[in-house]
Amino acid sequence: MQITFVLELLEPTNRKQNVFHENIREVVKNRQVIAEKLKAGDNKLSSADFKEHNLPSAVKNQNIREVKALYKEFKKSDSDKENITFKMNQPICYNNQNYEVDGHIISIPLYTNRCERFAFPVKQTERWEKLQKHIANDCKLGKASLFYKNGNWFFAVTVNLENKENNKSNIMGIDIGLKQLAVASIQNPDGKEINRQFHNGSQAGFMRKKYRSLRRKLGQAKKVNAVEKINDKEQRWMTDLNHKISRQLINLAVQEQVGTIVMENLENIRQTAQSLNRADRDLHSWTFYQLQNFIEYKAKLAGIKVEYVDPKHTSQCCSKCGQIKKSNREGNLYSCDCGNHIQADLNASRNIAYLEQQSA
Repeated sequence: MQITFVLELLEPTNRKQNVFHENIREVVKNRQVIAEKLKAGDNKLSSADFKEHNLPSAVKNQNIREVKALYKEFKKSDSDKENITFKMNQPICYNNQNYEVDGHIISIPLYTNRCERFAFPVKQTERWEKLQKHIANDCKLGKASLFYKNGNWFFAVTVNLENKENNKSNIMGIDIGLKQLAVASIQNPDGKEINRQFHNGSQAGFMRKKYRSLRRKLGQAKKVNAVEKINDKEQRWMTDLNHKISRQLINLAVQEQVGTIVMENLENIRQTAQSLNRADRDLHSWTFYQLQNFIEYKAKLAGIKVEYVDPKHTSQCCSKCGQIKKSNREGNLYSCDCGNHIQADLNASRNIAYLEQQSA
């Protein structure tokens, strides 16, 4: 599996900053042209196709890989946009053959009037120390990116780690939704629930309404830049919340000796949020996937397997008797004729865990 270390750089000289910003502008142009060529059906691309862009060939080739992956996701997304568009503050990306980490110095190619290598000293933080330990243990470095954010300079490095072995038999089923952002049910091999955890969505709902109201007012005032800042602020808030939720879920999983975490395959997540407007559906599609990604990432670090199951009927099926009846669920309550009266999302999380037990 891969983990990413975001290293903060010491402030570069003015010359290096100017070179870096100029390379960012070229990256934006290059990525946009790549997207346009992909839309036109031109998939066989190389750095030689973009001689007009003043970038190292390594960066152009990595841009092609990055934009191809983004374009593939864009085609799946059912977006109203004609094509991908790129904001001005793009990262400059490299594969593991084109950068070096030597102690507290990273070395990368950038373009001036020709391709040159530039060295950047790294702040020696706890993250830097952890990366040094992985490098000392001969862990393989993956792709990396140089970027600028909020007045600071960063270099993000991915590290490939071997997956840990885990033979524990308890299963955690996690249901992800709107009113309850995540509900977990932990079951032993006999199907008995041994613990549970709820993460209420009321605070997220309040923040969603708050930011929606702000966007509406700013949109009416035609303050486009302010709307983008509000969108970024909302996404940062949700990202922080998803990190906290995923950490608490994994801590519980480790505590209860969980060997496998099971979640729903949410490829058709928009259908679960039909009551929301388009902007909210897009936000929740993104936040649900992000939460699942955080859970999976942290689970693998803890040596816990992650599986996905078909979400069909998980919210309609009784976790006690197996009867499937849509009318049994009303809001947050699931009530079945067998006498099973339970919080609806907990019922779903039990079903998700049960599906994994049946397939094992």
